[in-house]
Amino acid sequence: MATPNLKTIATVTPGILDSRQLANGANTIYTVPADKAVKLAALIVANVTAVPVTVTVSVVPSGGAVDGTHVIVSAATIVANDTLNIDEVDGVWLGAGDKVAINSSAAASVDSTLSGLLFA
Repeated sequence: MATPNLKTIATVTPGILDSRQLANGANTIYTVPADKAVKLAALIVANVTAVPVTVTVSVVPSGGAVDGTHVIVSAATIVANDTLNIDEVDGVWLGAGDKVAINSSAAASVDSTLSGLLFA
């Protein structure tokens, strides 16, 4: 389950890697499949409620845990009915088994969309 050699990749597929409404607490929103690599392009989180919420974003290496040691954005507040672009993910490379996780302060309050390039 090694990450592919980028010199020998056969396909590059741009697109939405994940789009969902988050539960309260830690949400692993994307895990890179075996024998693939990903270059992240954008992460957008939207507060779909009338009260502020907070999100914490982590990029976790394969075998790691969403435990606070891989945080790239900590407790960012999204005001009511607003959107936040998480610029810190732009250009981040992930290998097989690496994951992106978002901790949300409230259930059914935050929608997220992650996009990037999938290398296979």
